[in-house]
Amino acid sequence: MRYYIALLLSLVFVSCSTSQEEIQSQIDLAVEQAIKQKESDTQLLEDKIVNLEEKIDKINEFNNDKNKSQFFTWGTEYFKSIVDIGYIDTDDNLVELGTGAIITSDGYVITNYHVATGQNKFALFNYSEYDPERNKWIDPETNQPVDKLTADWIAGSMCYDLALLKINSEKEFPNLNWYGDFEPGLEVFTLGYPAVGGGEITVSNGVVSSLRYFGDTRWTAPGFDTFGHTAPIFFGNSGSPVLSQDGKIVGINYTAYQEEDEQFSISYAIDNQIAQQIVDDYLIKGNDYLSIGIDGDADNLWFYLSSEDDRNLPFYFVDSVHPGSVAENAKVESNELLFFFGDYFVGQNDFSDFGVDGAPMLSDLCGLIRDWEESSQQSIELTLFSCVLEEFYVATLSKSGESYEPFLVDNPFEDFTKNDINLACQNDT
Repeated sequence: MRYYIALLLSLVFVSCSTSQEEIQSQIDLAVEQAIKQKESDTQLLEDKIVNLEEKIDKINEFNNDKNKSQFFTWGTEYFKSIVDIGYIDTDDNLVELGTGAIITSDGYVITNYHVATGQNKFALFNYSEYDPERNKWIDPETNQPVDKLTADWIAGSMCYDLALLKINSEKEFPNLNWYGDFEPGLEVFTLGYPAVGGGEITVSNGVVSSLRYFGDTRWTAPGFDTFGHTAPIFFGNSGSPVLSQDGKIVGINYTAYQEEDEQFSISYAIDNQIAQQIVDDYLIKGNDYLSIGIDGDADNLWFYLSSEDDRNLPFYFVDSVHPGSVAENAKVESNELLFFFGDYFVGQNDFSDFGVDGAPMLSDLCGLIRDWEESSQQSIELTLFSCVLEEFYVATLSKSGESYEPFLVDNPFEDFTKNDINLACQNDT
């Protein structure tokens, strides 16, 4: 603006002259000077803008490098607390099972019961990256091949789908703490080793979408001690932790479910507060909780009969028996059908125990296990059908570890033959 004022004053000054040419010359000179000054100031302003932009770029570059460094530190700290769980079979091959999280500095690992049951010895691997040139999994901090960790089974909860392992090492491990109380909308992250990751750690994020979801399934029955969240999980994510932004355990993933006609599934996890309570009160002391040492699924004979046959009979298919458990002590074996726990059916014979997915739930059997665990009754009889022997028999569970010999019994069902029962054996094996 000051240049235009100067121009105006020049015009006023020259207007007092008597020569028209001098007036025009003074006008042209004033205009030229104003234009040059404006160009000079414009260039100065542009130089200042460029200089400021360069400074902003340097600040952003510094902040990006700092954030990357912080994220790498954050990532490796949390990543190294997440382990890929498997075991070495009799042919010396690694059989992958699922994911776990280190929850103490001395190497206790929380995972799902259905991931770990059936084995007592485990092979664990924590954070590594695949190097295609060396064809090896590399620890990114040391650039050396990652070491295999070994771990032992400590205890488990069949009805809360939780198991505790202990790494065999004297070293201290990065570990994750429990989050505590939370509300819907909390941003969460799932870290694990699903098959889709090809061995690499896989991270997904979402929010807590619902609290106190009724989480009973065919294989476990945590009731309302679960929650739903929108971080996708896949096969191999079982046992993986649901983490908050500050790396605390909000829950332990155990399943996902997609409603019919819905585009996306919802992931479900055991609430961290009940998981911590079960670990502290039972598992870390070597005590199972709501568990008899078998793994399998609630089922119903109705699924195996002809479509015209509306009879139904609930049972639990024993897929595996955990070594050293009360079930193994009672000589229960895999590939057997459990019908009675004491005097009671393991499920409902009116379809009332079917869940939203159209399959029977484990709720009744877990209720019976709870009643027995909390009672003073030292032993209880189970009535099973052996798919190998094609015979009914009774096995006796004992809290004290006393061993009872199983004994054969007649078919307890008037409305079902052994051939009917054997249909479930043929379809489950």
